[in-house]
Amino acid sequence: MLIPIKNKLCPLVKNPLVECYCFDLNSKTITPAIKYCGNNYESCDIYINKSSHRKHYESTLRNK
Repeated sequence: MLIPIKNKLCPLVKNPLVECYCFDLNSKTITPAIKYCGNNYESCDIYINKSSHRKHYESTLRNK
């Protein structure tokens, strides 16, 4: 039985933030980069914080 694998990258990988694990790969960041910059990016604290800030900013603009 084949198990489908979703191959997705974090949207921030193309233009990473300084705090992103993939910004400066080294021996300390390679494991979390593999974990969070790929299929598990939706559970990454950096991605979650960036997304929540964006949603707050967009809702603020709509309310003006």
